[in-house]
Amino acid sequence: MTSIPAVADTVTEVYHGSGYSDWGFAIHYARAQAWQQARADGFERTDCVETETVIEMFEAHVTWECTH
Repeated sequence: MTSIPAVADTVTEVYHGSGYSDWGFAIHYARAQAWQQARADGFERTDCVETETVIEMFEAHVTWECTH
């Protein structure tokens, strides 16, 4: 009889955040939105990497990939 060692499942999720501001805070708002989604799913900030960043005049968009 052979046993297979238990391996923890790795979970990876992708989150998108968008922010809009006339005062230059759009990137902060976009990151905050992505972070709120990740935190709601149980991720820590150290579990996440920003994989895409788009900054335009009054808006910003980010994509975060989180794994644990």
